[in-house]
Amino acid sequence: MARVGDFTLTWGESLRWDERTSRLWFVDCATQTLHWLDGGEPPLHTMKLPSMAAGIALTEGAELVACLDDGLHVIDVDSERVELLAPYPDGMHGRANDMDADGAGNLVTGTLNITPGPGAYWWWSSSDGWRLLDDGIGNANGPVVVDHTLVFADTQAAAVYAYDYDPDAGTASNRRTLSDHGEVGEGGVPDGAALDDGDGVWSCVLNVGKLARVTLDGTVDRTLDVPVRYPSDVAFGGPGLDRMFVVSIALDLGGGDPGEAAGQLLAYDGVAVGTPAPRVRL
Repeated sequence: MARVGDFTLTWGESLRWDERTSRLWFVDCATQTLHWLDGGEPPLHTMKLPSMAAGIALTEGAELVACLDDGLHVIDVDSERVELLAPYPDGMHGRANDMDADGAGNLVTGTLNITPGPGAYWWWSSSDGWRLLDDGIGNANGPVVVDHTLVFADTQAAAVYAYDYDPDAGTASNRRTLSDHGEVGEGGVPDGAALDDGDGVWSCVLNVGKLARVTLDGTVDRTLDVPVRYPSDVAFGGPGLDRMFVVSIALDLGGGDPGEAAGQLLAYDGVAVGTPAPRVRL
């Protein structure tokens, strides 16, 4: 394990590696800032945003799409442009949280709930707009699409779910539980996630300082201890996609001291090999 840079985030989220530009993207929700590292190394670059970006996704171009307070926005850091792309639907029950592209040019995201409340998972495309995937969700996190399987976590339910997924129709069915993170570690709940090249979903386990590799048949076959209590997102980067980056939350979320390394950008080499981040079609 190595620390990358000398900066400390308060609420790190939304790690994305762009293999075309060798740029690592991430946000600090607490300070409403977008950050990036060219080559995955310092210096740290920063852009202040008008509201919190709880989720970001790569596009076919140089822009990003981000979940801000009032909807999806296109962000261009070169011109510092932030432009509304699509307001949230009423059934989002507020604003969206984590987000990812699905490999077919669409986005999957869902409701942000810090405290219990109604929530849902949603699909969005530039041609067809919003479609409801599933409701009855607490706090949406860690979406990953593996071919025609959608993996999505509900932090409040401590569960990682899988669905049969049709990216063209924007439908998800046959929900089943892949992991109860409370069994990974007492009090554990899921946050962000990333896909490796063996179709394993590496899921952050808040409260217990672990990453768990969850297979599509519902097995947690590997865990990795990290020196932070609240790991919040993970991504694979580097030239061979074999460097695992981890960010965390440097606040006490009720489970205890976040740890001395909380808020640092951490890197692990040789744990697994990732897959290129999918891109949304604008």
